[in-house]
Amino acid sequence: METGLKPNNSLGFLIKLRHAIPLLLLALWLTSCQLTPPPPPITASVSDEFILASGQSAVIAGTDLTLKLIAVPGDERCPIEIECAASGPVTLSVSIQKGESEPADFILQSFTDSNGRAPEGPFEGIQDRMEYEGYLIQVKGVLPYPVQSMGEVKDSEYQVSFVITAR
Repeated sequence: METGLKPNNSLGFLIKLRHAIPLLLLALWLTSCQLTPPPPPITASVSDEFILASGQSAVIAGTDLTLKLIAVPGDERCPIEIECAASGPVTLSVSIQKGESEPADFILQSFTDSNGRAPEGPFEGIQDRMEYEGYLIQVKGVLPYPVQSMGEVKDSEYQVSFVITAR
């Protein structure tokens, strides 16, 4: 018995769409996983304080030096909203390069006050400065200062102040 109805083409479309949806979702997921590019390099002067974000580099004018803040792998400072018996240091991963030579990686640590400023004097067991090729590289401050114990600061939010002086 003939009903006069033709086969529905939308069924074929749905079958094709069923195969396309996973591919579209995979493409969307892959594009969302792309890392954001690091901030552009800056130019800084010897003896002037400058600020770097994670992944950012500073070319030091009049020298052949480039300093890069790789990351902030640890922050043990006591959050403002918590009362602590003691506050720990913030840990910084940096690299320094002279000319075309291989970069040298270092770990620096610093205590800061609640305004993010590092103390002027060194602390025993804490390396907040280093000498490299006749220059002293020193941490001057780290922001933001943690506010809540559960509110972890993302690596991309850190702003670290440095100063480089000739020895």
